Amino acid sequence: AVVSTQSTGKSKEVEMLSRNEMIAHLKDQLQETRAKTTMERKYIEKECQVQKVMKNKQCQMTEAELQAELENLQIQLEEENKVNKETEMWVKKHHDQLQEKVEYWMDKYEREVDQKSEELSGLKGSKANILLKLQELTLKYQEYEEVVMEDRAQKEKAKKAAEKAELEIRCATKIQAWWKGVMVRRGLGPYAKKKGKKGKGKKGKKGKKGKK
Repeated sequence: AVVSTQSTGKSKEVEMLSRNEMIAHLKDQLQETRAKTTMERKYIEKECQVQKVMKNKQCQMTEAELQAELENLQIQLEEENKVNKETEMWVKKHHDQLQEKVEYWMDKYEREVDQKSEELSGLKGSKANILLKLQELTLKYQEYEEVVMEDRAQKEKAKKAAEKAELEIRCATKIQAWWKGVMVRRGLGPYAKKKGKKGKGKKGKKGKKGKK
């Protein structure tokens, strides 16, 4: 999840850099258009200066020549005005289009930056929640592991105690059997020979014989 969050953040940064490059390109085009407009303005000013010089020269010409030159200049001026007007319209049109594009991309950039910032904040919040949950699960796992280890230790202890008790019972049983065998062989305890009863029996037999 952390690696997915880092990967998502990098892709968003790449996208933002691409948008910034597009905006910079549009700004360069706008600057180029302005430079072109300035050059055309200077050209018109220079042309006006040339026309002024020519008019000064025309003052020295004859009226007919001046009239002919005037008509020619008027035609040229009309053409120049037409060209200038078309150029200004073209420049204005492209300037407005570029301005609209710049405004559009700037607005889109700001909106996407805000959106990505919100998403990034959400991802940071999710990451914090995941880390917190992971810590809680780690603590629970440690607690469960301690319980399991304690239970295993108790079971092992009980097993050893049971094995010890079983061994003691077996030993005690063997000792009892051995001792019983000793008592039987040696006539000890309940297995001892009863002397009194045997004596009475012999006397009784002798008495019977005498009677005969």
